[in-house]
Amino acid sequence: MAGKVSLVLDAIYDILIMDADGQRLELESYKDLETARRRLPALAAQYPGTKVALWNRHTRVILAESEGY
Repeated sequence: MAGKVSLVLDAIYDILIMDADGQRLELESYKDLETARRRLPALAAQYPGTKVALWNRHTRVILAESEGY
């Protein structure tokens, strides 16, 4: 599965899509939390069987995470 990267230079929130080995399959970045939270379920639905995590780039705290694996 090829990864897609969507980077926003001044973004604070990242959505990481990882396989069971922790390898990043996709990364999307957002400036605001609300937009990132709305995008998370759609990405989780696109990648069943993987873990999708929303985290704060500065604090490295995971704010939301899909069931995955």
